Amino acid sequence: MSFTFISIFILATIMLSISFVWQPLDFWLLLPLTLTLLATIALISSHIPMRRRPTLIHVTVASLTAILLYICFAIGKLLIITTGLPLLDALERLYSTVRPTENWHFALLFILIIPAEELFWRGYVINKFPYQWSVASKVVIAAALYAIAHLASGNVLLSTAAFVCGIGWGWLFIHTKSIWPPIISHLLFNILLLVLFPLI
Repeated sequence: MSFTFISIFILATIMLSISFVWQPLDFWLLLPLTLTLLATIALISSHIPMRRRPTLIHVTVASLTAILLYICFAIGKLLIITTGLPLLDALERLYSTVRPTENWHFALLFILIIPAEELFWRGYVINKFPYQWSVASKVVIAAALYAIAHLASGNVLLSTAAFVCGIGWGWLFIHTKSIWPPIISHLLFNILLLVLFPLI
């Protein structure tokens, strides 16, 4: 990986940290600004496959991936409860931070934040890996970087969630050779998790 790639990853991590922990400006203002910059970098610096329209198979696989990820999270919450792990407070803090509460929050989340995240973390990051790397290596390393960047939030559950979701969306991106399936899956996953069937 090049010095430029490492520098951009460090920038992304710092900006995410500021978005989550800097109090003078609201999270719902800082995160969209951060991701707008990162998506711009992705579009300028990498050839992201965007012209290929999603097929019915793509939409189906993306939807199933979203449902599977939601089920994983629901099972995770059940394990936290049954094992007595002291993580419910962290889950509640996570929801209080990332769950939209205003109409403009929802608009930013679905129109800007989610597509921008996929453009950068899948479209840019994965495309910058050496061609010779295996699919598994690309998916796991990209998901690990996605998780490491989210450690800046101070919430271990968010970082864990980023890794798990990064596996699913990275796999979708590589196997469909299109950015649209991970965007669709990410959108549907957030609708399930934050709107239809929230875990808190």
